[in-house]
Amino acid sequence: MNHWSKSDIEEWQNMQLQEFVRHAYDHTVYYRRLFDELGIRADDIKSSRDLAKLPVITKDIINAHYQELIPDNLPSFKYRLCRSGGTTGVPVQYNCDEDVWGYVTAAKLYYWKKAGYRFGDPFIAFGSASLFSRKPSLSRRIYDLIRNEHPLNCVDLTEGKCLQYCDYIKKKHIRFIYGYAAAIYILACFIKKNQIVIDGIKGVFTTSENLTDWYREVIEDAFHCKVMDCYGARDAGISAYESEPGRYCIGYNTLVEIGDTIGDGTGSVISTNFLNYSFPLLRYRFGDEAELCPANDVKGYNGQQFKRLLGRSSHVLRLENGRSLSATGFSMIMKEFDISAFDISKSGENAVLLRIQTIPGKYTDKQEETITRTLRKYLGDDSKLTIEKVSQFETASNGKRTYFLV
Repeated sequence: MNHWSKSDIEEWQNMQLQEFVRHAYDHTVYYRRLFDELGIRADDIKSSRDLAKLPVITKDIINAHYQELIPDNLPSFKYRLCRSGGTTGVPVQYNCDEDVWGYVTAAKLYYWKKAGYRFGDPFIAFGSASLFSRKPSLSRRIYDLIRNEHPLNCVDLTEGKCLQYCDYIKKKHIRFIYGYAAAIYILACFIKKNQIVIDGIKGVFTTSENLTDWYREVIEDAFHCKVMDCYGARDAGISAYESEPGRYCIGYNTLVEIGDTIGDGTGSVISTNFLNYSFPLLRYRFGDEAELCPANDVKGYNGQQFKRLLGRSSHVLRLENGRSLSATGFSMIMKEFDISAFDISKSGENAVLLRIQTIPGKYTDKQEETITRTLRKYLGDDSKLTIEKVSQFETASNGKRTYFLV
């Protein structure tokens, strides 16, 4: 499909979409009622442009109508029962077709190959404690053995643990690193701080968390290789891989829209995964924000591309004065001060709360005055900024860090 023309891709996607919409209407209580109430026929949805005739579906709606979204012909599909991690605050249970799982896995291998990876090359996978707390099944152990994957827990990355992982990378001749962006950044900082030499790493694949410019710079310097940022939301069936900085190629199995857009083109990601027949979701808004490349600005790809990934909606500040800011973008500012971590969020009308973990004995009132003055330029003079010092930020139970390291 990567060699198809753009028109061929669109034709294929529209055909898949038509069949998927018909399935959703014929086999789920939720969509049959929704279409009938709106006076829309399944045949009215012929292309991605027609999707706007339908309202979005959210996690709250899914949780409220879960049984009505399960198709009455569910036994005819091979699927997995899954659950989102709840990073947005609202976990959701859903079914995932094996076809979707297979497509997403194939896409990952395809783009990893572009970075030099060959199936069987040893790589470490930084994941959460929940992934490794139980003894894996025999089939899982065989699968990991064939892939040569080495799972490592990234929840509690102490200096002792980082040293242990450095030794492990050397001993196992690891060639690629995959995992949470902040966890890899912590390991990279430890390597640089202690002047540890890690040879032989060919590539780093970051995922699950925002990759800031500063994270990328430190990781590439520590491991002497390039970083490929990988984006995905399993419940939405969406995956996207960085072909070059600022260009993320979106998988063909999803049609992506951007809702609630503002002047800079960013907004809520809305995904329709037309391969997931075991749990059909049309126009799923799942809590991420991004900027989509206009069709005439896509480079080197025959599908859709993201231009910017802003992460969770909670990390995007939209103020009533018209200012719109991404928390990720503040990382380059914060690294100029004696701060080890920060989080910034909207706390009210034109009000912003900046929480910071300072470096004891180094952070000064003068630095805080400079931070306040700098942020005012971005937030506007009519905004209210509150700075709160915290002793420590907590890592989520799934290993993800909802704050930013500096």
